[in-house]
Amino acid sequence: MKKSVFLFLFCFGFISFFGFQSFSQEKPKALTHHMSPEEKAMFHLVGKGYKSTDPPPGEIRNIAEFDQMEGVLIRYPFGINYELIAGMSEEIIVTTIVETQSQQNYITGQDESHGVNMENVNFLLAGSDSYWTRDYGPWYVADGEDQIGIVDFIYNRPRPLDNAIPPAMANFLGIEWFGMELIHAGGNYMTGGMGISSSSELVWEENPTMTHEEIDQMVNEYLGIDTYHVIPDPNNTYIDHIDCWGKFLDVDKVLIREVPPTHQQYDEIEATADYYANQVSAYGNNYEVYRVFTPNNQPYTNSLILNNR
Repeated sequence: MKKSVFLFLFCFGFISFFGFQSFSQEKPKALTHHMSPEEKAMFHLVGKGYKSTDPPPGEIRNIAEFDQMEGVLIRYPFGINYELIAGMSEEIIVTTIVETQSQQNYITGQDESHGVNMENVNFLLAGSDSYWTRDYGPWYVADGEDQIGIVDFIYNRPRPLDNAIPPAMANFLGIEWFGMELIHAGGNYMTGGMGISSSSELVWEENPTMTHEEIDQMVNEYLGIDTYHVIPDPNNTYIDHIDCWGKFLDVDKVLIREVPPTHQQYDEIEATADYYANQVSAYGNNYEVYRVFTPNNQPYTNSLILNNR
């Protein structure tokens, strides 16, 4: 199978606008981006039995969201609508996670009736717990042998079916899978694609048995990250994911949310924008910081760059 680079879609910002699409009389799964009380009680099980692998060989480049993409991964039942799916299918392959052949048949009919480009549609038949594919989906790397592979992490939710999607995706694409024994979430990770990445301090909090230096060493070995900016979450009222307030737009460009001075997190958010403005990008210049005004906490940074869209 042709080796493909996929970018994974989270889209919690779309939920308030787009309803669930349900299959027949099946009720959609209701797990949210927060852990339920039952899941919090099981958090100690996260990572139990996880088997890591050696890192990818040679020099590694972690592929950035703004790099050229061939596909996107979504999951049924959806948290997005068919208009968005049809729009994505105009440009790239849309891979949908479904649990059964019956679901695949149903979604095929729905795609056709909603104008989805069926030449750019395929399906991954696998169980899943939720539709937050950006959070539990794989991260892609180009390794020293010029091959695309998947680097996986331990999903920071006790959702074993979601956590099993990255190796299933590697098998689906016919590419290598590399397991990294780090508890993390895709929504709390962004990379500039040239050795620099960033997360909130949640990655430290969820890996208390590791030192900061050990985490830096791990992301260097598996993702080729030489500089890992781990900073306080300026929102500090939500799920501490970096995509709630920032994202890399290019190797030397970063988007940071902006709020009015009366906002309770104004000082923290401005300090975060200043932090990035004073950091050196992989190009050797300071980051250009772009702002998007979010007076009512609009999730504009929690978005998807998909080639020219």
